[in-house]
Amino acid sequence: MRLKSSIRRMLPRPLARRHYRRQALRYVDNLNIDIDPSRKTLLIINHYYDQDIRALELAESEYNLVVIDGPRLFKGGRIYFSDDVMRLRAPYDGTPAAQRGKFHEYSRDIFERLIHRVPFSLIITASDNFWWVREFIEIGRERGVKTVVLDKEGTRSPYAVRGETERIRRLAPFMSDHIFVWSERQRKFWRDAGVSDKDITVIGQPRSDLFFRECTNEIDRFFPKSRPLITFFSYEDTAYIPPAEVAPHGPSWREMKRETHDDVARMAAAHPEYNFVVKAHPQQSDLRELQSRYRRDNLVVIGGSSSANELIRRSALIIAFQTTAVIEVMMLGKPVVYTAWDSHYPRFASDLLPFHEAPGIVVADSLERFRDVCDRFLSGNAGDFQFSSDVIDARARFVYDYFHNPDGHVCERFFEKVGRFVA
Repeated sequence: MRLKSSIRRMLPRPLARRHYRRQALRYVDNLNIDIDPSRKTLLIINHYYDQDIRALELAESEYNLVVIDGPRLFKGGRIYFSDDVMRLRAPYDGTPAAQRGKFHEYSRDIFERLIHRVPFSLIITASDNFWWVREFIEIGRERGVKTVVLDKEGTRSPYAVRGETERIRRLAPFMSDHIFVWSERQRKFWRDAGVSDKDITVIGQPRSDLFFRECTNEIDRFFPKSRPLITFFSYEDTAYIPPAEVAPHGPSWREMKRETHDDVARMAAAHPEYNFVVKAHPQQSDLRELQSRYRRDNLVVIGGSSSANELIRRSALIIAFQTTAVIEVMMLGKPVVYTAWDSHYPRFASDLLPFHEAPGIVVADSLERFRDVCDRFLSGNAGDFQFSSDVIDARARFVYDYFHNPDGHVCERFFEKVGRFVA
């Protein structure tokens, strides 16, 4: 696989363009599309968005939903843009007009092949500041097809709120027709990023509907026997550290992360009556390394973006750091241990999601406390997770600050409001 990638990188530009165009159009031609011709069709561009899409599919809707894999379909665009543009460190519009023009035609070929196969009436995307989606949105506008963003990043850290709004406004400004967000907190973020208030609607977190609609047992296939689950949500070594601080020998969470992984493996060895899952972030770079290091009969490392809700719903205990999963676990009132003992934590605490101050969870501010709390729980003592009614009420307020009305009807609210954008 790596050899093929290296060969493709060495192809002359004209050959590379033809290669990726053929690949993209073949992907479109091979899509398995089954739609009701009496209904209008919404085209959803997937970007590690599986749970939100699943929630939309389960909601009652008058529309056909057709899903395409955005990164896969548009990966040929990498030959037209600089690394700084792709990483949102330079203005998208700063790309030379000739290069953008070629990618515009590449995107037009994809658009025309798609709309020929399935006449779609609206584009839904997780974001419009992805470098690979902006020409596609512009072509849709030319053809009278609008685009709405169904935001998937509803828990931006304080650092992101301070830094990303200006960066988005300057480098890749909002260009869609509307955006649907999780909370009033997110409405303010997008307003600060330059989006008009009339173009923002608060509906809640779409994938939270899955907690009310579906309970799957897909995780059981990884284990010889179904047992109670313990899940650790892993992360990148530099997750949520301000980008300006990230360097080859700069600060990272590497030591705390390694200690957490090692201790989960220790727990798995000591407690064969449980199954343990280490859930890597969908884009986590060390997934294969972790899988080779930590595999046991009752311990598995998995990636992807479709299993988090099942893990949260079925797990007896969740271990996590900086992830939306912490808020989802709090919403369900389940036991969660937040890891916060890294030596760099005090330095960056004000830049992180404030889980170290969250009510109704256990904050492990040392490896020793982490081990003690987990060992007591696995031995049948859940006393660390017993909270007063006042603390439980405060936990609910914390959740509602990030998730507007998580009542199992978020996707219904989306479909009720999106109709005015459907051509």
